[in-house]
Amino acid sequence: SPIYYCHYNTVLQTCHEDVVIPVDLRVYSPPGECLLPDNTVARIVGRIFSPPSSKVLMDVLSIVPYPGDPKADNYEDNILDDTSVAIWGVGAVINNAEYGADSKTRFFNLAVSDYVRDGTKS
Repeated sequence: SPIYYCHYNTVLQTCHEDVVIPVDLRVYSPPGECLLPDNTVARIVGRIFSPPSSKVLMDVLSIVPYPGDPKADNYEDNILDDTSVAIWGVGAVINNAEYGADSKTRFFNLAVSDYVRDGTKS
């Protein structure tokens, strides 16, 4: 039997107010139903793929919308101001670490892959 999804054009907020990342969010849903009204704020766990110069593709594994009516003027007033983003990745380090200005922070590239949008993406 076919599998149905709703697609949402949204953004991933960061800790910098002026930096948002465009996302194409895909949520499994019953046929003909979209689960979230426009402007809903939610906590999401999903698999992502970030192609160069394009929207991030995210397949939702778990979604918890913040309660309330997204159409209400005060909807966002009751939402925790939390811009933390957690990304977990398992892969291979593909270069030597570089040190940040504080000489403690290290940066490196990590090659990861996951099953997103009906195929493995790297």
